[in-house]
Amino acid sequence: MTWMSAALGLAGTLALQIGLIAFGFVTEQLRLARPQGISGLRLNVAYVVSLRLIYAVLLPVSGAATTLIVNALGGGLFALPASGVGLVFAIPCYALLMDGGEYLFHRAQHRYPVLWAMHSLHHSDPAVNVSTAPRHFWGEMVLKAVTIYALIGLLVKTNVTVVGFYTALGLYNYFLHMNLRVGFGRWSACLNSPQFHRLHHSALPEHHDCNFNQFFPVFDLLFGTYRAPKPDEYPPTGLESGEIPLRLHHMLFWPWRRHSRSPTLRTSSQPS
Repeated sequence: MTWMSAALGLAGTLALQIGLIAFGFVTEQLRLARPQGISGLRLNVAYVVSLRLIYAVLLPVSGAATTLIVNALGGGLFALPASGVGLVFAIPCYALLMDGGEYLFHRAQHRYPVLWAMHSLHHSDPAVNVSTAPRHFWGEMVLKAVTIYALIGLLVKTNVTVVGFYTALGLYNYFLHMNLRVGFGRWSACLNSPQFHRLHHSALPEHHDCNFNQFFPVFDLLFGTYRAPKPDEYPPTGLESGEIPLRLHHMLFWPWRRHSRSPTLRTSSQPS
């Protein structure tokens, strides 16, 4: 029964991700930020399937459940309300703490070569779209689990309900990565948007190291990395080097790509 439940959970999560990508792709066609092909989307979907299988093996050390594990082991200096009206405080408080942790980890990913070697896979997509959202190297989640999520667990004691709400909020990332001409204008400092986040993925040097926040740009504002999009600013995306993985195995072993001489790892100075 345990294996059956795990298999059903895996299938359900994968179906949800594929469904979100399909819905997002159709929606993008209504108001494309930039032209895009479908080959990259197919590769991203194949990678999502691989990630689900990898995470199924690595859980629970590959998710926010680490926070609950640390709590169960005695961690948590401050207890967040666990039910009732108190959840109105607990959920945004936990989300803000996690967003701060994600911001710091994200900054480190762009600063330290060993972390950038992994994170650059996410930035290698020359046509950022809804399927780019889960395009993260599989080892990143493990690192976040034993750093950010564990530290949050040492700081606050929470519960399954709060963590569940935060996990659901994570689906907003699919919207953020959509190839969609949507920005929040004067409200961009309050909440991340596809236009705001596209500047973070920009291949143009003037956009490097900006807009790191996952949900709330408050930490970008505090640490000077906030960059408000100009009207109708939707830059091209991809790595400055132009490296683009064209095969699934290149994505799975991305940090070690420089040791591979396979011609299928394309380098272009003109990311589309």
